[in-house]
Amino acid sequence: MQNQPQLPGHVSGGQFSQMLVPPETFAARPESLTEQMFVERSITENRFWLRIMKEHALFLGEGFNRNDAQLIQQADRFHAYFEQQERKAYQVPHNVSLVRKLNEESIELVNGFRNFKRNLLILIINCKVSGFNFPLLVDHIAREAEYFMRTLKKFNDGILDPIQDAIISENVFWLKIMMEHSRFISALLDQSERNLVNAARKFGDDFEVLLNQARDVESMLYRKQPTYPIIGKLNKDSESATTELRAFKKAGLDFIQACQIRNVINPLLADHVLREADHFLFMIHILEQRLNAKKMAEQQM
Repeated sequence: MQNQPQLPGHVSGGQFSQMLVPPETFAARPESLTEQMFVERSITENRFWLRIMKEHALFLGEGFNRNDAQLIQQADRFHAYFEQQERKAYQVPHNVSLVRKLNEESIELVNGFRNFKRNLLILIINCKVSGFNFPLLVDHIAREAEYFMRTLKKFNDGILDPIQDAIISENVFWLKIMMEHSRFISALLDQSERNLVNAARKFGDDFEVLLNQARDVESMLYRKQPTYPIIGKLNKDSESATTELRAFKKAGLDFIQACQIRNVINPLLADHVLREADHFLFMIHILEQRLNAKKMAEQQM
């Protein structure tokens, strides 16, 4: 009788059989939103992102060639729409049905603006529109619109992504945003500001490394069984890097407002990217709370 092949000493026959099952089978399920969390998170995201969208419209309008009057007028209209919707977000009562309605209205408005941005990008790439709106900048702000819509749609569906999926997807999104902010800053500073230009470029390179690491984790672990130490470290690394970048942005804003550096950065744009760093840090904090709560709940099982 021939000897049966031996399994590795630390893997039992049952474990070996389980390893033949697709790991997606064990993927975590979406988590439910409580009514309080739905209301609070929806209002927070609306207040933050509606202001961001309003400012996107302003920045786009400033970047158009003055001959593109229709595009300027359309950007101005979006600015007015978002200003009106932002006021609603500060006035809405903490009522589930009214907040859901606010989300639906915001999704519809942002979807139109997203389409405007994507069509504008096609025109720019095909040299149909000139001016000072970089193609990557237009793509950047279109992705932010898409992120905002996805977030509100999930809230209205009453779900949160499983914590591991949420940490990975949020980091992949935000690390790319922070990387691009750094490179936009380096391009908008006068090149005689060598130390600041080099610092901004280094931030861009550092965030690119973190982004690639996050994408590697996404490729290896996305929708698989939880691997909390790895995703916990990913969150911590992002927090550390973003805290440093936030300090750089704040110092830059102060210098710009005091006319102490040479640049072509609108002070509102400097404040805009600072607030986005703050929001990423806010999201990291929210994710860290959820991760700790999940680990504690599993330890008590």
